[in-house]
Amino acid sequence: MHDETIYNQYANWKLENDELIKYLREQDSNLIIRFKHIFEVVDYLYDQLIDAPKYTDEQHEIFVTGFYYLFDQMEKIQEILKDSYQNNVKTLEKFSKEVNLLLSTIDFQNELLSADEYDVKYMNALLDFEYDVMDKLKHKEEIPKDMYKKLDDMTYKMFQEMEVDFYPIQDIFLEIADELGIL
Repeated sequence: MHDETIYNQYANWKLENDELIKYLREQDSNLIIRFKHIFEVVDYLYDQLIDAPKYTDEQHEIFVTGFYYLFDQMEKIQEILKDSYQNNVKTLEKFSKEVNLLLSTIDFQNELLSADEYDVKYMNALLDFEYDVMDKLKHKEEIPKDMYKKLDDMTYKMFQEMEVDFYPIQDIFLEIADELGIL
């Protein structure tokens, strides 16, 4: 039997964030597209807990992973919305591409932290990059295209040197959604 507290937390979290999630979905925002398959899988597994007689440990782990990821990323979005855009969701949407760059940078930091060993220079480079992006978000500046390329180049080199394959969580949940037949 699984501790169902986390499922109640998810339901409450979705209610608390319903207005923002709904707005982003209505706008077909890049921010919500980023989470599309994660939401689909987590919602599907949430329903399975209630409907299916046999809910596996693997399903529980996938649910927990997806929920925690959504929670962390949406917390960051809420923080940016409040601190940089004075809770104006239209401005947030206008800068969704820039916010996604920040969220991707955080994904790379988390991937680095999960590695057995990493050179601290990589983390410092990602933290410096995050600071630069945050500064541009605070000042409502568009991020130059070369910064997107810089992150790509930096992370490609980093993971090549570490001999680590990086699989974005969005891709992993796309595969899971496909396996569950919910695409």
